[in-house]
Amino acid sequence: MRRLATSLLVVMIVLFIFARSFENGMNIWSWLRAFSEAAMVGALADWFAVTALFRHPLGLPIPHTAVVKKEKIRIAQALARFVRGSFLSPDEVARQWTKWKPLDRLLKWGSTQAHARKLIGWLVDRLPQLIGKDETSVLSKFGIQALEKGVESLPMGKLIGIGLQGFLQSSSRRAVIAPVLTRLGQSVQDNRDWVMDEAARSTKPKKNKLFDKLTRVATAAMSGKAVEKLSAELVEAGKDETHRLYDKIEQSLLEASKDLTEGDSERWADLKKKVLNDEETRLMISEVFQRAGQAILEGTRGLEENGTLDEWAALLANAIAKLRDSEDDLEGRCLKIATRLAENHGSDFEKLISQTVASWEVDELIDRLENQVGPDLQFIRINGTIIGGLVGLLLHAVEHLIWSS
Repeated sequence: MRRLATSLLVVMIVLFIFARSFENGMNIWSWLRAFSEAAMVGALADWFAVTALFRHPLGLPIPHTAVVKKEKIRIAQALARFVRGSFLSPDEVARQWTKWKPLDRLLKWGSTQAHARKLIGWLVDRLPQLIGKDETSVLSKFGIQALEKGVESLPMGKLIGIGLQGFLQSSSRRAVIAPVLTRLGQSVQDNRDWVMDEAARSTKPKKNKLFDKLTRVATAAMSGKAVEKLSAELVEAGKDETHRLYDKIEQSLLEASKDLTEGDSERWADLKKKVLNDEETRLMISEVFQRAGQAILEGTRGLEENGTLDEWAALLANAIAKLRDSEDDLEGRCLKIATRLAENHGSDFEKLISQTVASWEVDELIDRLENQVGPDLQFIRINGTIIGGLVGLLLHAVEHLIWSS
């Protein structure tokens, strides 16, 4: 387009030379000269205007030229404001959403079995890239980051306390505690010898060897009796939900729930940080996500082979169809979410656009603009050449009417 516009200017220059050379009075050459002369002026003026937007014409530092280069930041801000005001305002988002109803279109597309099969097939094909052996670390990092963000915003102490209070109000709370007590009693009995040995070791040594030995034997015997007593009590409580031990456990849990809901929030915040920053915890979370990913991957590998892909596609299509036919105003809810995002985060979108454009190198920005609007700018030069020539003919006609007589 640039070559075409420039070639047209060259043609006008040649026509002007020929016409001016053969002009004699008011013959046809005078009309051609008037046309080509005015066309050259129009072409040069518009060339200057188009070039001045991006660079200095002929490299001359003429004032108010190379506008894009000098005003890049202001242009970026103006462009960002224009996009936000024209396309991302809540009213415009609501109007476009109401017009196109994207959720209804998506549900309509997915409610057919053929499209549901394509969707499941697309997901199955890309699962290995997401959770395959080479990508498990990416999945694990994503899981840890998501968990960290979720946990940071949650009042963990208060939530656990509320959960305990709800558990204590449940009629089946003792049925839940009973098997734990039974298992605990068996564990205490199984480790009876270890408890006795630890009790004997903790006894301070006596100078008299005989007295020391007797003390250790007595300590071990008493600890053994205590272990047997504790074990029997726990096993008995596990069988009898009216056992007095439940009242003490419930009282302790109630006090713990009050401490959690009314306790120091900063202490829980510090605990969350310590747990999430613990290397063993992070490895455990990573392992959970890896195993979950591998389990999903193994489950999807045989869908095509065992013929269950069509069954899953039918189930998915049926579920989407029921969702689409439900009385819930899903489209309206999504519309509210979209307008709320535009309202709450419109400034973020504006900032993103502004910073992105401002970060481009000047030459890169000019190349992008010229590639997008270059042909239209060159049409300005072409139109300027033609319109200028026509204006030249009009002025020559006026001259002929006034002065030829």
